[in-house]
Amino acid sequence: MSRKFRNLGQETFDFVETAPIPLLREILEYRGSDSEPEIAIDWPTTDNKDDWRAELLGRLDAFAADDLRPVEDRCRRIRSLAVGKGPTSLEHVAVDRRSHEEMEELYDQPDALCRSTWLFLRHPEDFEDAEAFHAARQYRDFGKMYDSFEAIAGTADRIDAEKIDEEALAALLTAKLELPSRVTIRSIDLPATQTHPASVMVIVRHGGPLSSVLNYKNNGVRSPIYFRPPNEATLIWTPAERAIEICGPAPKVRKVLGDGFAEVVLKADLSSKPLSWRRYDLSRFRESLLLPLPAWDDVDVSAARLIEVELRLGNWSRRLSLRVTIDDDIEAVAQRYLGGDRILKHAEGFSRLAVAVHYSRPGDRKGRSLEISFGDTRSNLQSKADPEQRDLGYRLLQFWGILDRLQVLDDREVSQCLPALLALHDLPEDEIGGGMIRQHGLDPKRLMQAGVLELRKKQNVVLLDDDDDFGDVTIGAMTRRGQAEASGLHGEELGNVPLEDIRQYVIRREWLEEILVSAFKPLIGRAGADQLDQDLLYLGRWKAPEAEIPVYFARRLDQAKTLSRLDVILRSRQDGGIGIVLTAAPTPFSHLGPNVVMPLGDLLSNGKIDEAAQSAMLERFKIGRWLALGGSEVTLARFGSSSAMLYIPGLAPLPVSGTKQMLIVERLVAAYQSGATEVRTGVLTEGTGVKSPKDAWPSSARQTVAGVYFENHRQNFWRLKTDHLPRTT
Repeated sequence: MSRKFRNLGQETFDFVETAPIPLLREILEYRGSDSEPEIAIDWPTTDNKDDWRAELLGRLDAFAADDLRPVEDRCRRIRSLAVGKGPTSLEHVAVDRRSHEEMEELYDQPDALCRSTWLFLRHPEDFEDAEAFHAARQYRDFGKMYDSFEAIAGTADRIDAEKIDEEALAALLTAKLELPSRVTIRSIDLPATQTHPASVMVIVRHGGPLSSVLNYKNNGVRSPIYFRPPNEATLIWTPAERAIEICGPAPKVRKVLGDGFAEVVLKADLSSKPLSWRRYDLSRFRESLLLPLPAWDDVDVSAARLIEVELRLGNWSRRLSLRVTIDDDIEAVAQRYLGGDRILKHAEGFSRLAVAVHYSRPGDRKGRSLEISFGDTRSNLQSKADPEQRDLGYRLLQFWGILDRLQVLDDREVSQCLPALLALHDLPEDEIGGGMIRQHGLDPKRLMQAGVLELRKKQNVVLLDDDDDFGDVTIGAMTRRGQAEASGLHGEELGNVPLEDIRQYVIRREWLEEILVSAFKPLIGRAGADQLDQDLLYLGRWKAPEAEIPVYFARRLDQAKTLSRLDVILRSRQDGGIGIVLTAAPTPFSHLGPNVVMPLGDLLSNGKIDEAAQSAMLERFKIGRWLALGGSEVTLARFGSSSAMLYIPGLAPLPVSGTKQMLIVERLVAAYQSGATEVRTGVLTEGTGVKSPKDAWPSSARQTVAGVYFENHRQNFWRLKTDHLPRTT
């Protein structure tokens, strides 16, 4: 009969059931730091191993779940390198770092779990490097925390881990990233596998912005603990592909790390040949398969023709491939046998294209040829042995507008479009149509070059809303340059719509947040942002003329669940003092927790947070500071029919959102102000559809509202919680 455990985590449970007892004892007795809770285990004495494990599980479950959390995290880390590709990641690192005798001891372990546990206990730094390599392998196929660049080495020397000048690279990165503490570098050679050529991995670790938490001691005294959270980025250089792949949470760190590696290790001249971001814009081929010829003095390109195209039809599971010779006109062949431009108009996208090039250089007696193949994120140019051919290939792709370089928004561009970028950041979904982007006054192509947007697909159905018509519209084939036909629900023709408006893009949140956080530098200086929630950043403390003020950045406050969630987080941080919450979009709420809310768009001066904007911030903070502590009397400040702020002196203001919350709080405040104070449950919840007043709030917020702002004073009666206020006669 299976037994249920209340406090024991699944990872710890599985580890106890499968790990050899000697290693199990070591892991459970291991402490990562002095601040980690100490678990004094009364070890079972039975000789039967199954009974021993069952008894140990019961004794572990007797500890509090919080005390068991470090053990659970440790078991999860060990088990992650014991399944899937984890064992090969661990072995790659161990072979490079450990001696022959140590590797024999590792291989003597009975299984993958034991080998992972052995490395964790005996060589923790190597275990961390194996974790970094394993994460990099997983991120190679994903884009959220991953960037790839094409680079040309400026040295002919073979580059391996031993030849990397880690001190020089660390010094450069520390200066470029403006870090208060020096970064640490760890390098390792990665042997070739079935899927990847031989590579070099560089792990960069550095301290984040100074943070603090209040530690509650056993004697009841609270004291702050200051620390710098660890940040990490991993770079993989593959010489055979001339590719730099970087994974890490911060886009700026990824770009700086790539440039620094190319400058220090590859000896590349970034002033003349900056890193190429591996993204290919294939949109030109939707209109034509013909390529123009460049007029260059140093090379004569006599022919450049598309000889292969692979289309995705309808969705990415259906492919159509066409290949011709350089003497053929692929557009004419497609027109004759495949319907020509109709295929291009209906194609979901391109997965592969190939171009044949004939060229010659001054002094050549005969012409030369070059074939360039590419897709969305990869080309064959990085594998070309001849550097002249690689350079020519990249020049041609840039001439045709196919190869994009990462061009971050400069300060002038950020200032010009900061209000629009804030509106983009406040959107509830990551996908956005081109029409909406243009309505915000932004250029989708420029944002793609800056890494903020990524082209996803064309919308097949859009919502038309104008003076003449309203409803769903089906998008058909492209009728002429930049236009596509539209038809109604019953097939009626509705004219043409711009292609730019129906293209679907994905917002790359990490790049957008990086740009927005950089705009806060006049307030927070070099400090980095701390992600408290997907919709809330802690920016640091603003050293204003009169005080140091905590500053937060919030978005999507128009959504009730987000508002409630962020309110709980901010009220839990009120020991940090009264702060400022800057919002990405306008909001009627004036406070969140003990903080004054300010829409950033109302404060900007010419798109910047200059002295004028900071003066306006300080003035609004002074005005709202008293109310952030609850004001001087019980008040319900309404912002409409379904939103308000509840102020109770001595308590952080409570945002009220939605009809249910409004009805309940209105009735409680009215009872308090009339002197009756108490309200029956049935009267209080009438018309709300909830059985108890606290049910009007999300489950995650109920404990921070009920019992704090109102209470079940006696059975079936509720009132505002104002016992702390002085009694009035």
